[in-house]
Amino acid sequence: MRYFLLILSLLGVDARAITVEATGEAPLTGAISFAREQALEDAMRQASLRAGAHISSTQLMEHGVMAQDDVRVRSQAQLKNVEVLWEDQNNGLYQVSIRADVTPEAMCPASTQRYRKAIAVAGFGLANPMQASVGRLENIEQDLPRLLVNTLNGRGAVHALDATRVSLFQDPRRAPSMETQQQRLTTSVALATQMGAQYVVSGVVRDLSMIDEAPEKTRHPDNSRMNPWLTLVGLDEDAHQRQFVMDVFVHDGLSGAMLFHRTYTANGEWTRANTERTGFATPQFWKTQYGDEVRDLLTGVVDDVDEVLRCQPFMARIVKARGNRLHIEASAGAGIRPGDKFQVYRTGTFYNLDLEPRTELSDMATEVVVKQVQPQFVVAEMQLSAEHLAIQRDDMVIAW
Repeated sequence: MRYFLLILSLLGVDARAITVEATGEAPLTGAISFAREQALEDAMRQASLRAGAHISSTQLMEHGVMAQDDVRVRSQAQLKNVEVLWEDQNNGLYQVSIRADVTPEAMCPASTQRYRKAIAVAGFGLANPMQASVGRLENIEQDLPRLLVNTLNGRGAVHALDATRVSLFQDPRRAPSMETQQQRLTTSVALATQMGAQYVVSGVVRDLSMIDEAPEKTRHPDNSRMNPWLTLVGLDEDAHQRQFVMDVFVHDGLSGAMLFHRTYTANGEWTRANTERTGFATPQFWKTQYGDEVRDLLTGVVDDVDEVLRCQPFMARIVKARGNRLHIEASAGAGIRPGDKFQVYRTGTFYNLDLEPRTELSDMATEVVVKQVQPQFVVAEMQLSAEHLAIQRDDMVIAW
């Protein structure tokens, strides 16, 4: 007898709520009130599946014959603000249509880890610098990631460190192609080590171009060209749609492996004069419709980064090991308190069949207890000595 279990994800999980409409139905075999209730439940089930569904397939074979073949579809999305749009009876069925706000299932809903992970936010590259000349948005390379730093710290879930003066990509147009074949970014490891960070957030602004919504002869009925003097002084007769495209990367600071990569796109009406020194993230910038769209997009970026890092364990590097005492590189801002306990892991490197290096963490089956919390480091103690367990600098403590 053989047993197979297959779990598939149908839809990508996004932590943000979305508004969906769905229609449910139920047979009119009894009381109308019961059929309405069944149809409403069916509509709510359909709405939740729109946000994220999982298929669980169980197959049981005996002597080469399929004895059981069960397929289950489930969703743990949450519905709020359910509104009935219409109800009807048709061909023996009671139908109910609803609109609801759906919050998809979180990536790790059972996670209770409370420590603030240190992340270094590096400067963002600008793939086409000439596009930033309209509105003088050249400051976007530092001010955009600095905005992310402030917003992430305001949320309180992580401790974001300002590394916006550091650029990880020599040629932003090719990022992240300079990674190794294992999708590792060696410069992120160096930055994380330097700043005492567990993760590194970086990105590239791909597109800031203007979008011509209509041909020039359509915008000017006399088919003449726009007044060159107006163009020269940066006064356009029409507002233009402007594109905003950027990539965001999250790398592990220990191995350099990529944990997250997503492309974000938005566009909005740019109403400032072309030669005006508007600048990115200035009051004048936020007053435009384009600025509103970019603000909403950045809110989504922070939501995604928070969600990705929330699912990761808290890790801190051992910087000194002597006797039964360890000095751990973790700041007081991480939320660590005396009496907290961590597991000790030894770091090492192994090579796969292609002789590619991989970072390995080995559980030492040893628990340490925090005794002191200093502003820039933590002191912990364990029962056995570091020499007895061969624990040394650059090993890690982890809280799952």
